[in-house]
Amino acid sequence: MKCRDLGFNDDFIVIEQDREAAKKKMMDHILEKHKEEFEILSEMHQEEIRAKMDFLLTRGCGCGVKEL
Repeated sequence: MKCRDLGFNDDFIVIEQDREAAKKKMMDHILEKHKEEFEILSEMHQEEIRAKMDFLLTRGCGCGVKEL
């Protein structure tokens, strides 16, 4: 999952087998590097970012395999 895919302007990438661990690492990064930008978003937009994380972690790359 790429930070850029969530609307933030950097090249941070999480590579993790466990989905919950991947979400935690990405949220930790967002709250460390993009805290001000994230906190000015409405609750709805913050939730949209979390939902997009779930979507990105469950979609396949197109090869037919969803897991690494």
